[in-house]
Amino acid sequence: MYNPRNIHLSEQGSGAGNNWKHGYEYGQEKEEELLNLIDREVDKCDNLANFQLFHSVAGGTGSGVGSLLLEKLSDRYGSKKLINTFSIFPSNEKTSDVVVQPYNTVLTLHRLIEYSDATFVYHNDALNSIQNLLFNTHGNHGDGYDGANKLIAYVSASISNPLRFPGYMYSSIESILSTLVPTPDLKFLTTSISPFASQTNKHVYSNEYDTILELLNDRYKMNRVDQPVQYTSMLNYLIGNNLDHSEIRKGTIKAQSRVDFVPWAPTSIQLVHGKKSPFLQAKENGQKNISGVQVSNNTSIVSVFTKILKQYDLLAKREAYVNSYTGSKDRSEIAKVMEMFNECRESVASVIEEYRACQNVNYLEDEILGDDQVM
Repeated sequence: MYNPRNIHLSEQGSGAGNNWKHGYEYGQEKEEELLNLIDREVDKCDNLANFQLFHSVAGGTGSGVGSLLLEKLSDRYGSKKLINTFSIFPSNEKTSDVVVQPYNTVLTLHRLIEYSDATFVYHNDALNSIQNLLFNTHGNHGDGYDGANKLIAYVSASISNPLRFPGYMYSSIESILSTLVPTPDLKFLTTSISPFASQTNKHVYSNEYDTILELLNDRYKMNRVDQPVQYTSMLNYLIGNNLDHSEIRKGTIKAQSRVDFVPWAPTSIQLVHGKKSPFLQAKENGQKNISGVQVSNNTSIVSVFTKILKQYDLLAKREAYVNSYTGSKDRSEIAKVMEMFNECRESVASVIEEYRACQNVNYLEDEILGDDQVM
């Protein structure tokens, strides 16, 4: 699947020391090499649609090198090709071994806000909860990273299903993202899965109705949801063969009655009929097995970002560990870094306010008036 010539590995075999600055500088040093291998992959494409970045926002390599790549891809292709990310967010409930994690996260979020067209949010706390539920329920045991990676891979592969097995709708990344992202500022997306049977080779749910309703369960969302939220959009994927359309209609109608949409958004759940690959069809040996994935845009991101800024403020208030980003204790250098940090913080705060504002009935009218004033 991957050409070994187009894979980059650190010569030292190490990461960026959990420091955004070290990762970003490494990306700058290797910029030509990284862009050359990307160009080689691009040249092989007959019809390039978009770039996808899988990364962590809290460490050093995923945040620093990831930020650099977002900037460069935007410069080279951003006006012509979409850029979306699958971003793993840090735990907010436990103490991290990475003391500068809030700095790394805020610095990366600023680049995601600036350069990404859509960001699929995976939250470590939620991933761990889903893993525990999955493993405890079905008696599976295994490496935690392996389990989390399988969940992320499962959702990302499902999202691209209608691109790989085209149907009459949602056969392009543009059509998928335009359904989910109503304005450029509201682009942080939540995902959930159902049933877990597809992860364990056990058939727990057998009909479309159960699958659609299970997708609404907050326990199975990969972004921690700890309070009531409102939705701007929702897209359900049902992947399987010989789907029962009457069960789909019944499940969708029931689900729509349970979802709280923002006042200005259509109160409808969009649906993708995904197809199983020939390999999976043969493996299932004629058995009916339905997989479900939900992608939604909702206000739960307010809680995630607010917790991140709270952690950031605790460090920034005392300028703690800022010398890790300056290399010295020179006051003028620290002041420059803090200015950059606070600029990034403001961009994150603006997204929080945007998601709060989108719950107002006049949100779209206010957006248009704001654009006219800018013009």
